[in-house]
Amino acid sequence: MDLTTVQPWYADWAWVAGYSSLATMVIIFNFLLIISVASNRFLHYSFYYVVIALSLRNLLRVSLTLCLVLLSKLVQTPELLDKTYLLPANMSTTDIDLSQAANMPMTCKLLNTSDHLLMTSLMFYLAGLSVYMFSRHPNPPISSSNSETMLKFHKIGQVKERFWVAPLLILFPPLLSALLCLPVLLLEETHLMVALPGGPLCIIPHELQFSTYQFSIAIIGFYLPAAIGIFLLFGLSIRRCFSCCHGICVSSFCKEEIVLALLTIPYIPSYLAIYLPLLDNYLFKLDAPQSNLQDYLTPERARVVEMVLGLLLPMVVFTLLQPCRRISKAPGGRKDTNNQQPTTPDNRLSQASFDLDLSHRNSYYQH
Repeated sequence: MDLTTVQPWYADWAWVAGYSSLATMVIIFNFLLIISVASNRFLHYSFYYVVIALSLRNLLRVSLTLCLVLLSKLVQTPELLDKTYLLPANMSTTDIDLSQAANMPMTCKLLNTSDHLLMTSLMFYLAGLSVYMFSRHPNPPISSSNSETMLKFHKIGQVKERFWVAPLLILFPPLLSALLCLPVLLLEETHLMVALPGGPLCIIPHELQFSTYQFSIAIIGFYLPAAIGIFLLFGLSIRRCFSCCHGICVSSFCKEEIVLALLTIPYIPSYLAIYLPLLDNYLFKLDAPQSNLQDYLTPERARVVEMVLGLLLPMVVFTLLQPCRRISKAPGGRKDTNNQQPTTPDNRLSQASFDLDLSHRNSYYQH
């Protein structure tokens, strides 16, 4: 497939307009999600900290894609590129193919490092979140402390965690991604990037496009965390079935597990589409039948699909987790006054635990 085919001018600008509109929506909704979680102090625990980290990652991913679109248009118009600071002062754009990685080495290193970092960190975050959810209790326990009586009345509970859990979940995934990206800077292991049809960037020789390093990135940064996430989601679903069979099950923990599943499952096929050329190359070397999907799932289309998924996180969280739809410091999302009854409870606590506690009290008074 020829990636350098020139598209009509109106097709190029249609892609640019689509990218701009989509980026605006992703930025707005992810900012709203960050503000919503940060403003509600009853959502300040590990799960929602990771939600904020994923929102920030979506914002950075959108910024990278917009940079690729802008650079693609600049490469197609060298007279504009001459006025930027992307090229050395003594370098001219005359008779130079700036889409080649050898002609823009530092720019391609930065773009490739950012691309690998943002892609792999997402999968590491989802895998880490699945490990965290699988290792915690199915429902938050009810505390017998008298100081939490009012919180129980509001059906709000404290999710108590060890102090190192949140920093580990937030910092460990980007650290792993940074270690994976070191060869890009040290060994110049760049890869092809395409944001617009007919506008490839950082083109390298064909024999280097499917190197051992690129295959290692796919294995460690995608297939391994994806396998961990799928197996743990299967285990979480089984555990949730057993947990809900023994009583009322309307816990917010259950909704958080559903959010994790709805985030993990769509990202896996979208990343498979991005790694499709690499997969087909190794299938060809093994004399196995190829997917024959590259004519339909082109690199720029796969990038657009992955960018659309930047809207998935706020959409799922706002739909399933009711407290995130209320931007307030009050437990129920609204400010309580002296003349008002307690507001609608925040679902951070286990509703099942509260209902079971009430049922035990009622049975005690009846006897």
